[in-house]
Amino acid sequence: MYLQKISITNFRQFGTGDGVTPAITVFFNPNFNILVGENDSGKTAIIDAIRYLLGSVSEDFEKISQNDFYSNSDGVYSDFFYIEGTFVDLTDQEAGSFLEWLSFDENGDYQLRVSLQVEKKKNDNGQEYIERKMQAGDQGFETRLDNKARDILKTTYLKPLRDAENELKPGFRSRLASILKVHPAFKLPEDGSIHKLVDAMEKANEKVESFFEEDYTSGRSLVNDIEGLLRDFYDHADLSKTKSKFSITKTDLISILRKLSLDTVDVNLGLGNQNLLFIATELLLLNNLFDEQQIIGPQITLIEEIEAHLHPQAQIRLIKYLEDELRKSTNRNQFILTSHSTNLVSSIDPKNVILIYEKTAYPLSDEYTMLDKSDYAFLERFLDSTKSNMFFAKGLIFVEGDSELLLLPALADLIGYPLHKNGISLINVSGTSFERYIKLFSRSIKWKVEMNLPSINIPLAIITDSDVKPWSYYKYENKTHDLYLIVDETELSNVLEHCEENIDEISLVPIGKEFSTIKKLARSFGFSLTEANADLISSIVKKDITIESINRISEEKITKLKEKYSIYDSNIGVFVTPEWTLEYSIALSVISPLLLESIFEARYAKPFEGKNKERYDNLVSQLSDDTIEREDTAYMVFKPLNEKNVSKAEVAQRLAIKLNAIAKDNSKRAFWKDSILQDKNLKYLVDAIIHSVKVNELSEVSS
Repeated sequence: MYLQKISITNFRQFGTGDGVTPAITVFFNPNFNILVGENDSGKTAIIDAIRYLLGSVSEDFEKISQNDFYSNSDGVYSDFFYIEGTFVDLTDQEAGSFLEWLSFDENGDYQLRVSLQVEKKKNDNGQEYIERKMQAGDQGFETRLDNKARDILKTTYLKPLRDAENELKPGFRSRLASILKVHPAFKLPEDGSIHKLVDAMEKANEKVESFFEEDYTSGRSLVNDIEGLLRDFYDHADLSKTKSKFSITKTDLISILRKLSLDTVDVNLGLGNQNLLFIATELLLLNNLFDEQQIIGPQITLIEEIEAHLHPQAQIRLIKYLEDELRKSTNRNQFILTSHSTNLVSSIDPKNVILIYEKTAYPLSDEYTMLDKSDYAFLERFLDSTKSNMFFAKGLIFVEGDSELLLLPALADLIGYPLHKNGISLINVSGTSFERYIKLFSRSIKWKVEMNLPSINIPLAIITDSDVKPWSYYKYENKTHDLYLIVDETELSNVLEHCEENIDEISLVPIGKEFSTIKKLARSFGFSLTEANADLISSIVKKDITIESINRISEEKITKLKEKYSIYDSNIGVFVTPEWTLEYSIALSVISPLLLESIFEARYAKPFEGKNKERYDNLVSQLSDDTIEREDTAYMVFKPLNEKNVSKAEVAQRLAIKLNAIAKDNSKRAFWKDSILQDKNLKYLVDAIIHSVKVNELSEVSS
């Protein structure tokens, strides 16, 4: 059996107005779950709700306080909170253990509903107290869950911010003793004999006692000396109280365990290594690590901030160990973890992630997203630590490459929307594979329709190039002859209707690329040309190069790009370059002089000397000359980037430095900010930034 879901009402930040509909319901995977989200999203509250409901194997007692009850914006606390968990996939043996509390799901399979109602009440003297009511059973027919059944459901819990050194020290509140006392190695023998450790300690105590009773000199022992002193402290009626003996510890098992400490052979371990030692000790509570027999119950392990005090490689090794244990174990074990580590999240299967956002838990398993098998495989390969930070953001901007990644933060800061202050993450997908990431944030039909649950409202912005070359390029490069081009996947599908190949056999890489002949186009895509289909295909892919045809192709492509992503259930905005590429659009904009300067600085060792300065001054002059076509000058500025004579990333970095300098200069910032906000060639970038921070009006731009 495993915990399928938990519903929470009026607990911590999860409050609800009517007290009937749960404030949040979290759906879990059978084996591995990792809760992610920004700070204060409710990850700890979910873990604590499970602990309050089910208890822990180490018998930690959690006192319920006022802060456990939901408080509204006026500071008024609710009078109750309610937590309900549902267990499914019970074996016949497990069903027998919970027979009187069982119910059935819509498929007629066993399920176990367990609930905890905590309510503030007053006694006859008017004193407030808190009443806990733990029950189980079908809704409306719940009865008290007895202690034997509750013991089966108990969890193993590793708290956050672990003080490993102190936790493993001896003492009355020894965590080590709490862990060890429930281990099978410390079960009392069934034949009624004493435990081996008790027997060993009794023998040790006998030897210690004997040592102190031995004469250390002419008839005197340490015990006799102490008893002699004590006789002077008591009257004759209390002489029996002077009897004493030395021992190491009491010989009951709990007292022995409380005297134990756990250390490694190496001394002076750092926090990380001590933490690993502590985690290893805590995991002794997992039955599958020490018992080969079939275990009854869910075997839930809760671990908060598993990355605490661990460097990235140690985090990954630990998480991989847990995943391996799940694969090897014959028993059903369920891990529920929280994490803020992008390294850790990037190393696990995305299906195991549960995103907590705006008081809703969004599992990212295939049942609830629009991802298919190949999408998950792609994300497992490419979801690195820089991309997995999207699970901790308030908004996301997806970009094609390094240029946008370097420029967007500087541009956003200059116009008054600093991305870091708004919690916006930039995700470089290194191409145009936006769809797979968008699917991750899009809810399935089951989630939206059958379960009637909300969409993920995280604002997602896609910034992409139209990749349609302008008339200035063809004119300047003297390429006014006809070209062959497949604009998008829709056009490719039209082509393949006349071919023997299907789309699975075709390369999608050449989409948008221009070819001088139809044969070169067909060879690049991988479909066959015949006498029967050549003319038909040519009529689809042949493009007349005129200003009008270029504008038409560009408009069609932008429209189709936006339509492509409109089918997804997510808060998405698609922002396409008005002209060709990011850099060419910038070359047409008010910051073109800054781009030109950045290109010369990146391209030449002495950019503003000799002939280089002449070329630079000539282009600067053309940029301000209204008699020269702006598109022609823009192409001349952009040409070194297009021909790869200079690195786009380096140019973007230099341009970002200039924008950052302007943002810090109060005498220049207002002018440049207003100019950028009014520039039609930069509007798509500004709109993407605004969308990501959920602002819809330019007037709201902060100064």
